[in-house]
Amino acid sequence: MKKILLFILTLTTSLIYSQNIFQDSFATYNSNAQLSGQGAWTNNSSLPGGLGTCVGGGCLNAFVVDQNISSTGYGSSTKAFSLTPNTDGCGRAFTPFTDNGDLYVGMVINITNAQSSPTDFFRVLSGGNFTTTFRMLVQPTSGSTYSIGIRKGDTTNPTVYTANSYNYGTDYLLVFKYTQAVGVNDDTITLYANANYSAGEAGNTVSATNFAGNDQSGNIDRMSFRQNAGPAGMPTGIVSLVSVATTWDGLTFNLSNNEFNRNTFVISGNEVTNGVLNIKSAIALENALLSIYDIQGRKIENKIISLAENINDVAINPIHNSGVYIVEITGANNQRFTQKIVVK
Repeated sequence: MKKILLFILTLTTSLIYSQNIFQDSFATYNSNAQLSGQGAWTNNSSLPGGLGTCVGGGCLNAFVVDQNISSTGYGSSTKAFSLTPNTDGCGRAFTPFTDNGDLYVGMVINITNAQSSPTDFFRVLSGGNFTTTFRMLVQPTSGSTYSIGIRKGDTTNPTVYTANSYNYGTDYLLVFKYTQAVGVNDDTITLYANANYSAGEAGNTVSATNFAGNDQSGNIDRMSFRQNAGPAGMPTGIVSLVSVATTWDGLTFNLSNNEFNRNTFVISGNEVTNGVLNIKSAIALENALLSIYDIQGRKIENKIISLAENINDVAINPIHNSGVYIVEITGANNQRFTQKIVVK
């Protein structure tokens, strides 16, 4: 019976996450420190997503900052990535999307200033740091508002801007839908700006669509927030809750009322043979239940733990047998989080 229950648990978790390629709320990262080197983010141009060092005499690294940012139904975070002109851009790789069909990219932005001669500051790329699938840029429409532009492929392709304007200093959910087709100039980039996530794709109005120009797609596998082109054209603000999925529904950080956010915990089993389970927690949690199952469904650990909002070394019964194990954390409100660890 335990084997069946474990299989159902593992299968359910897999189905919940299968449509999502990656998510990042920046919640577990160190504040007032550069994003590069935290998680999978890098400014190293020799690594996927990296953009190299910034330009100009006043360069600083792009930082993680403490700032609440959210979108109803989609997610919330207490931390964000600072968009600051003339700083070091930062990027990361993700599992390649090679199929014909739709790829969704979501994020929450809060722009505080845009430039009248805009340069793209966000790129999704294909198989290389200089092969751009699509780009985003913003331009002012008044002293307090801006519009959002999208462009396929290389810099010679035209940009399409949203007809609507958006207020400075306001959180907006942006959902990009990139439809990859079989030809050389038939891909489409669609933007849903100020999206109502809970209404679904069908319940939102398209803010901008761009199908003009040659494609640079195929092996879509990285993204970059590009800020290292000097101050001209670059906006200021913050961004957080970045998500990539193969469906609209797969973008959300709010899985359900009885699931912790996917990024709430990061669990490492590197020291379990010594009786230590390392848990990096984005929240403080009291009186949680920690359970560990082996692949046959046998419960080998069951204890009450408390976690600080930081890195926690939790004492467990040493695990000496190599194999796959399932770690489950259950909160006081019956919220659950599960993660697989591999012991070698």
